[in-house]
Amino acid sequence: MGTKVVVETEVGEFIGRVALTPRRREAYTQPYDILRVAAERDVAEEDERRELAREVRIEAQKLARDHRIQGVQFIGCDVSLDGSYIEVKYESEKDVNLGAVTNGLRREYDAGVRLTRFNFIERAGDVGGCDTCGLPLCCATWSGARSMGPVNVRLARQQGVTPNEKIMGCCGEVKCCMRYEHDTYKEFKERAPYKNTDVKLGEREGKVVDYSMVKDSVFVKFGPQRSDTELVPLITLARENEDIFPADPEEEPEPSDEDDS
Repeated sequence: MGTKVVVETEVGEFIGRVALTPRRREAYTQPYDILRVAAERDVAEEDERRELAREVRIEAQKLARDHRIQGVQFIGCDVSLDGSYIEVKYESEKDVNLGAVTNGLRREYDAGVRLTRFNFIERAGDVGGCDTCGLPLCCATWSGARSMGPVNVRLARQQGVTPNEKIMGCCGEVKCCMRYEHDTYKEFKERAPYKNTDVKLGEREGKVVDYSMVKDSVFVKFGPQRSDTELVPLITLARENEDIFPADPEEEPEPSDEDDS
């Protein structure tokens, strides 16, 4: 991992770094064929292409200004080793017609030009890195992160999480794992009683005050004190309360040490 290599892509040869190996994680896209380990000559040529990429990005910005195209920011550019293909990456809050920029770049550099729109997830995935969990960014190693849809603060609140810096990703938005877990939380809440619902447990009556989705349970308060709150599995409440559906109705909860005492 980390070794610079020359790879063959569908649009030409590029220099990249080995990011993942099959033994560590399954690739989310078809891996490119490695032609060779990058030599000094390849690295020197890549440096030249990097300078050309900066020039292309600046030229794209000028063309957009000349054609009065607003709301577009060009954030990067990749040029193949032979200079026959150029990909310019840009950000835009709305759809814009960049045909004039594409045609201008083709005439100027006599190469195939493609303009690719990046959103915040794709940009973070393109840069890569590690998150606070110590693992590589999901958007950089897993294609599913890019297809799950938008992640926002409202979604985090629906999971009972107060927005804070711990749930914010490197891109500045709510972490993708919050979106990944959302459907599970949604399914749990469809089976569990609403908060502040009165429930019965034997001869006692209490009120649901919080959830524990991981344990398929709810916190029930049976008295005025905080110590009167207990964690009760849905399967236990379902016996005496309507409209409560445990994840596995056939599975009885195992008695805890406290119950034995």
